[in-house]
Amino acid sequence: MDKKTTMTLPLVLSAIRKRLIFSCFFIFILALLAVWKGGDGLRNQQIINLHNDMQEQLDQLAKVLEGAIVKYQNMPTLLATNDRVKKALRDGSVADIRQLDRELEQINRITEASDSYIINTDGLTIAASNYRKDTSFVGNNFAFRPYFKDAMQGKAGRYYALGTMSNRRGYYFSYPVYDDGQIIGVAVVKVDLTQFEKRFNNQNYEFLLIDPDGIVFSSSRQDWLYRLLGELSHQELQRIADSRRYKDKNISKLAIVYSKQLDERSHVVDILEEITGFDGQESLHRHSYLQMTRPIQLLNFQVSILAPLTTINEEIALWRAIFAGGVTITALLLGLAMLRRRMLRERSDANEMVRHNQAYIREVIQNTQAGLVTLDAAHRIESFNPAIEHLMGQPLSPLVGEPLSTLFQPLSKQGEQLNSSQDIALRTDALGVKVITMEGSLCYSQHHPIPVEMTLCEMQLPNRRSYLVTFHDMTERKRYEQEITHARNALEERVRERTFELENTNALLRQEIEEHKGTQLELIQTAKLAVLGQLSAGLNHELNQPLTAIRAFADNGLKFLNRNNQEQAYANLQHISQLGQHMGDIIARFKVFARKGDIQPAPIVVSTAIKGALRIMAARYKEADITLELDEHDGELIVTGDMVFLEQVLVNLLANAADAISEKARPLKRVAIRQTADQHWVSICVRDSGDGLSEDAIAHLFEPFFTSKSSGVGLGLGLSISQRIVEAMGGSIQAHNQAAGGAEFCVTLPRYQAFLNREGEGE
Repeated sequence: MDKKTTMTLPLVLSAIRKRLIFSCFFIFILALLAVWKGGDGLRNQQIINLHNDMQEQLDQLAKVLEGAIVKYQNMPTLLATNDRVKKALRDGSVADIRQLDRELEQINRITEASDSYIINTDGLTIAASNYRKDTSFVGNNFAFRPYFKDAMQGKAGRYYALGTMSNRRGYYFSYPVYDDGQIIGVAVVKVDLTQFEKRFNNQNYEFLLIDPDGIVFSSSRQDWLYRLLGELSHQELQRIADSRRYKDKNISKLAIVYSKQLDERSHVVDILEEITGFDGQESLHRHSYLQMTRPIQLLNFQVSILAPLTTINEEIALWRAIFAGGVTITALLLGLAMLRRRMLRERSDANEMVRHNQAYIREVIQNTQAGLVTLDAAHRIESFNPAIEHLMGQPLSPLVGEPLSTLFQPLSKQGEQLNSSQDIALRTDALGVKVITMEGSLCYSQHHPIPVEMTLCEMQLPNRRSYLVTFHDMTERKRYEQEITHARNALEERVRERTFELENTNALLRQEIEEHKGTQLELIQTAKLAVLGQLSAGLNHELNQPLTAIRAFADNGLKFLNRNNQEQAYANLQHISQLGQHMGDIIARFKVFARKGDIQPAPIVVSTAIKGALRIMAARYKEADITLELDEHDGELIVTGDMVFLEQVLVNLLANAADAISEKARPLKRVAIRQTADQHWVSICVRDSGDGLSEDAIAHLFEPFFTSKSSGVGLGLGLSISQRIVEAMGGSIQAHNQAAGGAEFCVTLPRYQAFLNREGEGE
C-alpha cells in the first residue's frame, strides 16, 4: 500500500461514519414524525367515532326540548277564549280578577308551566298565576316586550328573555284576547327552561341552547350563559339592550381559541376556562371539545352539545409517548452499540498509535540536531543522543551515572562561570517551575568549552521523576552577537553624525522659511504700492479739485471780510473745513491701505470693506467713465478676516476689471459687485463687461508673474498675492467667464457666525 492510499483511507472511513450517523439521525426523525402523524390519524378516527355516537344524543336532546315546549304553545290561545279572562279584562272587578288569579294558579299546577298571566291593552298585568309570590307579575307593565306588541297586532307572539321580576330565563307564548272583534288584552304563558338544564346536567357532554343572535340562552354550564358564539354589530347589541331581553347581563364572547370544521354542523373547538385551585387562585386551562349543532325549527333556536376530547387526547398522548419512547430506546441502544464498537476501534487505534509514537520518538531523538540528555531524580545522567556526542566530538558513555555538572557548567548573569553543581537543582526547586533555561558551556575532558543554551524540563512519568535536558550550540550565535554589537556601535556613531547634519539643515530651513515669509510680505506690500502707483494720477486729480476750491473759497472769504460780510465769510470757512476733511479722508484711506502688517482675523462687515475699496478706486472709475452696480443685501453680512487685506484683494479685482474694460473701446462699461451667502459662507463676486478670459488664462490665472494684459501693464502678481491672502483668511477665490460675456471673480470667506460655531465645536 503506497503513502497516498494510506493517507486517503482514514478520510474515506471518516466520510462513511459521518454519512452513517446522518442516516441514523434522519431515520430517527422520520420515526418520530411517523409516530406523531399516526397519533393525529388515530385521534381523527376516534373523533369520527365519537361524532357518530353523539349524533343520536343530539337528536334525542332536540326532540326532548321541542316536545317539552310545544305542548305550551296553544295554552295562550285557550286562555284567550276563556270567558272569565274576557270578563276580567272587560269589567275589571276585583272579585273576577281574584277568581282569575286562582284559576291561572290551578292551570299552572296542572300543566307544569312556569307562569301564566293576563295583560290589558296598556301592557299592565291584571292577573297572574304567581299572584301570591313576592315576584308576582300583577301590576307590572310589559308593553315593551315584543310578544305583547305582536299580540296587539293580532298575531300569536313568541319571545325568549330573562324575566324582569323572576330573574329566570324563559320562553314566552302570547295570544290576543278578542271581544266583539276587538283586542281587549293579551294572554301570556312563560315556560321556564331551568328544568331542562337540571335534567341534562349529569350527561357525559355539555349542551348549549343558542338564540337566533348567537347568544347562549340555556346551558349545562352556568358560566357559559349569555356568552356570544359569533359576532354582533353595535346596532344589534343596542337592539338587544333596548328590548331588555337579558336585563343588565354582560354579553361577552365565549373564549374559543381554536376551531376546526369537520362537517357542516360539527367542529373541534378549544375553549379557555377559568378553574379555581385548592389555594383559591384562578387559572386558565384549555379544553378541547367536539361541538355538534342542529336547529330547533319550532323555537328558531339551535341546540349544541360539546363532547369533551380530554380522554381521547390523553390516550393519544400516551400512545405517542409509548411509541416515541420505544423509538428513542431503540435509537439509544443502536447508538450504544455503535459507541462500543467505536471505543473498541479507537482503543485498537490508540495502541497502534502508541507503538508508532514510540518508534517516532526514538527516531526523533536519534536524528535531532539538538543535544538531548535525560537525568534521574538526582540530576544524574541516564542517557543521551548521538547529537550531543557529535557536538563534543567524542563518546560520552563514561558519563552515565555522573552528575550533570560533569558535562555542563552554567554561567551567571554577568557571564561568570558557576562551580556549584547544586545551582541548577536549587533554582529549579526554589522557583517552583517545570522548565528552566540558562546559558553555560560544555566542558568535558580537556576540550575547549563549547557555549550552549541549556533547557531543563521536568518529565512526570507514572512511577518516577526524570528530567530532559536540551543543549543548543551557541557558537554561531555568539559570533553573530559580537558582529551585531560592532554594527550597532557603528550605526549609533553614524546616527549621531547624521543627526548633527540634520539639525544644521533644519536650522538653515527655518532661516529660509523666515526669509520666505518676509519676501511674501514684501511682495504683498509691493503689490499695494503698485496699485497706488497706478492710482496716483486719479489721486492727484481727486486732491487737486478740493485744493482749487479751497483757494477760491479763501480768496472770496478775504473779500467778504473786507466788506464786513461775516456771514458769507463764515460760510466759506465751513466749505474750506469740509473740503479739508474730505482730503484728509482720502489720504487716510491710502495710508491705511499702504501699511504693512500680518493678517489679524476679526469680524468684517462686507459692505464696509467694499465701500473702502470703492473710495480708493473711485477716481479711476470716474476718469474711465465706468458704471458701478452694487446690490443692497438684506442685513449686514459679516465675515472673518482682515479688513485691510480684504480691501487689497477687492482693489486688485476692481483694478483688473477696469483694465479688462479699458483694453478696447466699448459702448458698455460696467462693473457689478454682488454678495451671496448661505449658512456657513459669504461670496463677494466682481463682474465686468470685458471680453472675458481665455482657456489658457483660466488655467494659469493665479500663477506668479502670469498676466493676460498687454506688455508693460502689471507684474502678474496681483491675483497670486490675492489668492494667498484669501486662503490665509480661510477662504477661496475662483474665476470664470459669464454666459452673457465678461469675467467674474468670486471671493468666498467663512461667515462670522458659522466661524464662531466651528470654534465652539472644536473646543
